[in-house]
Amino acid sequence: MEKTLFPSYIEGTLTAPASKSYAQRALAAALLVPAADGARETWSELRHLGLCNDTAAALDAVQRLGATVERTAEKGSTYRVRGGFLAQHPDELHIGESGLSARLFTPIAAQSPRPITVSGHGSILKRPVAREMAAPLRALGATLTYSGEGYLPLTVCGPLRGGEVEVDGSLSSQFITGLLMAAPLSERDTVLQVHNPKSIPYLRMTLEVLHAFGITVRHSDDYTQFTIPGGQTYRPSEYSIEGDWSGASCLLVAGAVASIPDGAGVRIENLNPASLQADRAIVEALEQAGAILEWQDHALTVKRPERLHAFSFDATNCPDLFPALVALAACCEGTTSLQGTTRLTHKESDRAATLAAEFGKLGVAVDISQSDLMTVQGLSQGQERLTVHTPRLDSHNDHRIAMAAAVAALRADRAVTVSGADAVGKSYPAFWEDLAHITPHA
Repeated sequence: MEKTLFPSYIEGTLTAPASKSYAQRALAAALLVPAADGARETWSELRHLGLCNDTAAALDAVQRLGATVERTAEKGSTYRVRGGFLAQHPDELHIGESGLSARLFTPIAAQSPRPITVSGHGSILKRPVAREMAAPLRALGATLTYSGEGYLPLTVCGPLRGGEVEVDGSLSSQFITGLLMAAPLSERDTVLQVHNPKSIPYLRMTLEVLHAFGITVRHSDDYTQFTIPGGQTYRPSEYSIEGDWSGASCLLVAGAVASIPDGAGVRIENLNPASLQADRAIVEALEQAGAILEWQDHALTVKRPERLHAFSFDATNCPDLFPALVALAACCEGTTSLQGTTRLTHKESDRAATLAAEFGKLGVAVDISQSDLMTVQGLSQGQERLTVHTPRLDSHNDHRIAMAAAVAALRADRAVTVSGADAVGKSYPAFWEDLAHITPHA
């Protein structure tokens, strides 16, 4: 699918989509609640559960693993989930293109005494997730096999017996999340020794969800050690999924770079100002760049100032923000420095290289030659719009590249077409509709 965008001013109010990071964790926790407490069935209620592709994959996985799911018609996005892990034993789980679901449901599947194959499609088949998980899961008592370079599909069989295991936390926190959620089912206690933990905010999110479902985890202050008592029982919960800072980040940047001068700006509702989500850090970047921000309860309005200026930002703990940050930096005067690029290699695309290539088509010099650092040459003094060199951008089937390209195109000096625009379905299916809603002024 292609989308053509024209230089535009924007203004209006939108509601942030549901956080897929919280949704997938909550679905996994609801699965692990026993199906009954004595003679009484146990149901969890998950409110505001948006169905992007990644969340839909998680929803399918929990049903294959034994959960019963009912959508509450009168509440729309509310789902009732009756647990029952391993009430049935699937031969295979298909997790779509979701890196989180791959790393979350593999440790959970490793509690099964029968083999389960975890597969997917698209970009996830080019990410070495099987190799990342193999040694720790084997150390905890599972068998795990895969072929080739460590890509999916993999086959895992347990159960996990508990014990102490070392985990590399430098590439992703997602596998640690999977271990934290699976380990309470082991007979023995589990101790995770995490080396060089990154994306710590995501681990805090996991701990919050576990607490909501009755699970106890002890951890060191620096998140390098976790102790998970074995033999725990998940408890049903009524859990509300908060708005997604990741999905909202590009729209907030759009307000900073393309809203009507002296206008009302772009207002995004359903954002928790005290959220544990890592991508809430977009607020700090917007403030550094000089954008005008106004909070009202759970709604954030962003307005364009007279000019935006370059900034320095460390995105090591929030790597998913890089595309939005580059779109922001492209529209700032001066050179912006962004740290944390080593986290970008195994995303839906090689994001650092993709950002350099695609924003180069908009006349934006993105330098990734230095270790763990990206510099973005923004607008020159007095320059109003990006100078388009090539009017066709490619999302590389990466949802965040597609959204960032769309935002930057609003400040281009001529129309720009984004190919692979349907990639946004992975996290924010309504993105194009929402962007059109706030783009009335060409």
